[in-house]
This record gives sequence, structure tokens and C-alpha cells, in this order.
Amino acid sequence: MTPKDLLARRAPAEVRAPQPADPGPAWCEGAETVGTAESALPPDPAEEAVGAAGSPATARAADRTPRHPDSDRAGSAHPDDDHPTPAQPNSDAAGSARPDGEHPVPAHPHDHHPAALTVSGPGPAPGRPAAPDPQEGPRPMATASPEPQAHGTRPPAGGARASAPAPGGAPRPARTPGTAPARSVPRHKVAVLGAHLGGGMLAAILARAGIDTVLVDSPHDADVPAGETTVPYTAEVFELLARRYDVPELSALGHFGELPEDVRRTSGVKRSIGFVYARPGTRVRPHQVVQFNVPSEHGESHLYRPDVDAWVHRLAVRHGAKAAPNRPVLTEVTGEAGDFVVELADGSAVGAEFVVDMSGPDAPLLDRLGPEPALRPLRHSSRVLTAHLRGVRPLERRVDPGAGGTPWTGGTTQVVFPGGWMQLVPFGEDRTGEGALTSVAVSLDAKQWPQRSASPEEDFQHLVRQFPDLAWQFAEASAVRPWASAESWQYAATRTVGDGFVVLDRSAVRCDFTLSRDVTLTAELVHEAAAHLIAAARDGDWSAERFRPLETFQATLIEHGERLLRSALTATSDFRLWNAFCRVWLLHSMFAALSLKRARNDALATGDRPDQWRELGRHRGAGLWFPVYAGFVALFDDTDRLLRQVADQRLAPGAAAERIFGQLRTASFVPPLFGFGDPADRYYNFTPLKRLKVLLWAKRRAPHLVQRVLTPGATVLPSVER
Repeated sequence: MTPKDLLARRAPAEVRAPQPADPGPAWCEGAETVGTAESALPPDPAEEAVGAAGSPATARAADRTPRHPDSDRAGSAHPDDDHPTPAQPNSDAAGSARPDGEHPVPAHPHDHHPAALTVSGPGPAPGRPAAPDPQEGPRPMATASPEPQAHGTRPPAGGARASAPAPGGAPRPARTPGTAPARSVPRHKVAVLGAHLGGGMLAAILARAGIDTVLVDSPHDADVPAGETTVPYTAEVFELLARRYDVPELSALGHFGELPEDVRRTSGVKRSIGFVYARPGTRVRPHQVVQFNVPSEHGESHLYRPDVDAWVHRLAVRHGAKAAPNRPVLTEVTGEAGDFVVELADGSAVGAEFVVDMSGPDAPLLDRLGPEPALRPLRHSSRVLTAHLRGVRPLERRVDPGAGGTPWTGGTTQVVFPGGWMQLVPFGEDRTGEGALTSVAVSLDAKQWPQRSASPEEDFQHLVRQFPDLAWQFAEASAVRPWASAESWQYAATRTVGDGFVVLDRSAVRCDFTLSRDVTLTAELVHEAAAHLIAAARDGDWSAERFRPLETFQATLIEHGERLLRSALTATSDFRLWNAFCRVWLLHSMFAALSLKRARNDALATGDRPDQWRELGRHRGAGLWFPVYAGFVALFDDTDRLLRQVADQRLAPGAAAERIFGQLRTASFVPPLFGFGDPADRYYNFTPLKRLKVLLWAKRRAPHLVQRVLTPGATVLPSVER
């Protein structure tokens, strides 16, 4: 069953989406102007209190477990930390080479963790002929590097109740409803459905905490390109996962140079985020481009997901997660809370007390949340076209990045046009040639860009013919991974918690690829879910009520994503408005990254106090769940309000743009040397000299709370800085 079919089956009238948590003080809720928010802040303290000294990150406790959710937070409870029973050593060798020839995981200090069930490679089970992966399509020429196969064994179509194919993917195996079969199956504490980036990270964290976890492949794990590009804020969430849950390898997802060599080779470092504004029928104007060059310390990534997901799966197994031999995909979940059975395509099964369903758009546990699947379309509900291509000409040959810019192929490029955008993500070490692999994801407002052909490739060709520069760029491109398309691409579940299970991540929401929202949301949800699951395992409480705060947290992030993408779509109507909007987005991402880094380091500096992570998990507004300066939230809210007025035709795009630029010029927390308030300053380059000037500005003129974020020496222990 496709997401479109699921959305057509409306939930009962009484079902309502979980309401976002109480944002707290009014100045965090959404001030009309940034000035209002800043005037409501308490005065700067005369002297910053020094926190209790803690041990450096390298000497932190090896096993930490968040505690029961706080009872003093309205609608935003979050677990604190405690100490679980550590996993017992096992003599089986961890990280050894797999029989399918995949690269072993590099040596790591935690090699003593329990070995998983025998895990074989992504090929077919013994006795079954190999079948080509339908995702890969025609192979490239012999002179080009072949695109590695996505993992997972996909069952053949057929059966009386086989579901319709998901967008771009294979049909789901037939389901056989009923109770758990009366046979002996391996039993586990938690089953994570979905062996992709999110599921693999969560399984690794749970296993590292000593929880008996099984990771199960889903038919939809590699349906479409997703989560292929990161931003500095995403990197900080990955770093938080690594530090808080003591799975240090996860930090490599945010620091490209730390990824295994084979993953780096097929992925790519992301040096810039570029926006090129295009209008139908005309060439791109030189002054209608904006480029942000990413600070080098983050080493942002283009993640080639087949290889990244396979690496994270191996990482989860290495930390103790179990996986079925040959990785058969799930077909059905039977049984009930405390006694679930996950049926697999090869006829085997695994059991679990609790299930985290991250399997995809027709998640089996959605059916248990009511008489009808509780999915709803998002307010930003566009149609999406995706593919992996070769032969894409480098855009810098046609559109000059300008004197202050760098080649577009060095990073992620968003080609923005009225009613939509196209994201270009080049992979591999050499991305300047036409033989490079490029991920293309197009998001279109169906009202402005109705479907022209039943073939997604023909629909794409019709689109690019409207733009001379795009027509030139894709003139000789061919698909390596076939084109996929979907109407009403974005969806969200209105309920996500049931007895003995939670529906999370891609089973609960599918958002747009732009601005890295998809991979960022995945990392945020894994961080929050891990805290609740580890605490529940410690207390033995797997009740639905125990996970209501997680349901609310997920709903809050979905709401933020809706606002962000709705604002972005409105901003595409005029370059002046997009020029203003993308600066607010960048500032929001920058300070979110810096604020999360500060919150993480402050928590690490406290040692192993029970409330060590108390400040992470509270809703602060604008999608932020950690201490943050109120002016950032107010700026985002005010920009959103102005863009809603533009969408309702109550405000002209140019007038809204000028008001946003005015906020950027006058806000006390915006470093003046970057020129965020100057529409003509369209290149952001964070040079060492600018870094020094920002530190001087932060110490002398910035508000105190901003100073704490921007000044490295503000932490108690500099050794926990990264």
C-alpha cells in the first residue's frame, strides 16, 4: 500500500495529532519581533557561576542510562541518567571481515561487546538465485565506477494480499494477520524494524547500553534516496549521540574525515551550501545566487546511503545488536505487547517484548493505532521526483559562482524556482566530471507544477526544459538508480504510541529532502528515543503512557518541519524573499549547532549526576530542544509570520524581504561582520580572520547568553570541546 493509499484512509474524527509540548515562557513561544524577545530577557549576570568540575570526556563512564522522565515538566518529560548493568564480555571476535567481502569495521576500544547472531552479507539466502536490485537500474559504462548495490534481500512480488509498490520500491510481501504462531523463536527485549541509518544507530545505542536488541530489515530500507546531506547542526546531533550514549563511531557521521575509507570513497565531503535562483524561460542571473561555505571543523558530508547504511548496520552488530542470517526483510508483526513475533521473508521469525517500528510508509504497527491508519498529509505536501544520475554537467560551467564563491559541485546545490526546488548532491572523490554520480531530488508544488506524464523521467525532462541552464546541465544525463515519483510525498502519523511499541522516524513521518531536514530529524528522534528506551528497559516499564513524551517530542519536530518547509515554498516566489529566508535558515542552523554543542559540553562537564542531561529534551520553540538564546526563536517565528502573510497575499514579497533584512541588521545577536542584513552580500566564508573577529565581538558586544555559545573558553573543561 502506497503512502497515497494510506492517506486516503482517514483516521476517525476523534483522533487528533499529539500537541507540541508547552514551549515555556512567552518570549520563547513566538514574539512578534526580535526586539520584543530580547527586551524580555533577564539582565546579564555580573559573574558567571562556575559549575562543578567533572572528568574529561575520555574518562567518562562507559555505560550511561537516562532515568525516568522528569515529573516537573508539563508535556515535555525527558529521562535523566543512571547506570545500567554493562554488557558482558564475549569472546567472539568483533569487527571481523564478513563472508560477503564487505570491509570490516575498524578496531575500536569496545570490541568486547557481545557478538551478534551470525550475520551474512546482503546477497540472497543459500539456495535462492540472486536477483538484481530494482533500485539500481541500468549499470553505468565500464569506464565509470559502478554504484554499489543497496543491501537487503527483497522478496518477490505476489501473494493474495501483496501491497502495491511503494514509490520507487519493491512490493511488500503479503501479510497474514493473526496471533503469534505457537513455535519457538529467538526472544529479545527490543526489536528495531528498519535497518537503515536511523534504525542502525538506535540498535547500536541500545545494544551498547546492554539491552538485548534485534535489528530487522524492512522492504523499504532503500526505496528512494533519503538523508544524503548534512549541515553543521546535523553534525552536532551525531556528536551528541556519540558522546551521550558512548558509541564514539557515530561522531564520524558528522566529521567526514573520520568515516571508513570505503564509505568516504563513495560519499563525499560537503564544502558549501549553494542556492541558485532560476526562472522559467530565462538564464540564471549572476546576482541571484547565494552560497554558504561550511566551516572546515565540521567536515559536512554527502552520505551515499547504501554504503553508509551498511556500515551503520555492521556497527550495530559490533556493539551487540542481533541480526538474522542473510538479512531477510520483515513481512508481518504478530502477537501482542511483551510477546511480539516478527515474521521474516525466509520463513524464520524473531520475538521481542517491545518493538520500535521504523520500517517505512506502510509500517505494520500503524494498523494497531486505530480502526484506520492514522496518517495525515503535511501542509507542505508536494510531489517528489528522485533519481541517481550520471552525466550531469557541472553547474559551474554554466552558472558562475562569482568571485566570492566556490564550484557548485563542491557541495550541495539547491536550484530554487517559483513553486519548488531541485537538490543536487554529488558523490565520490572526483565530482567535477560528468562521470560523477549525482543524486537529484525535485520537490514541486502540484498546483504550480502539475504532473505532465505518467513517467517520472519524462515529467522531469518536461520540467528542466523550462529552464535553459538546467536543460543544458541534464542534456546527456542518464539514470543509474531509476526515477521514482510520488504524489503527496510528505506525511505524518497522528498517533505513534501503542501497547508495547512505538512508531518512529520514517514510519511516522516523511518530510522533504531540502535543507537536510530528513537526516537531521532522524538523528534527533534517535537521540530522544534512545533515552526513553534505555530508561524503560532499566525500570521494566514498557507501557504506552511511558512513551507519551516521546510521541509529543516527535510531533513537535514534525510541526517545526512543516513550518520550515511551508515558509521555504512561499519564499521561492521571489529571489529577494528567498535571499532573506535562506539567511534566517542559515543563522538558525548555525546557532542551533553552537547551542547544542554548548549544552552537550556543559552536561559532560557535570560528571555523572542523575540530572546530567536534564536540559536536553525540553521544547524551546522553533524546533529546538536545548538551551538557546530567545532571539533566535523570535527571529524564526517572525520570519514565519511574515511569510504566512505573503502566502495569504496580505504582504508583498519585497516588503517582507526588507523587514526580514531589517531584523537581521538590528538584532544584537547577529555578528555584524557576516553581512547577513545586506542583500548584496551573498557569500558566507568563515575564514580564520573572521573567526577571530567573531570571538572579539562575542566577548565585547554580544549578549551574555550568545557569548557563552560563541566563546570556546566558556566551558568548565576545555578538554570536552570538539
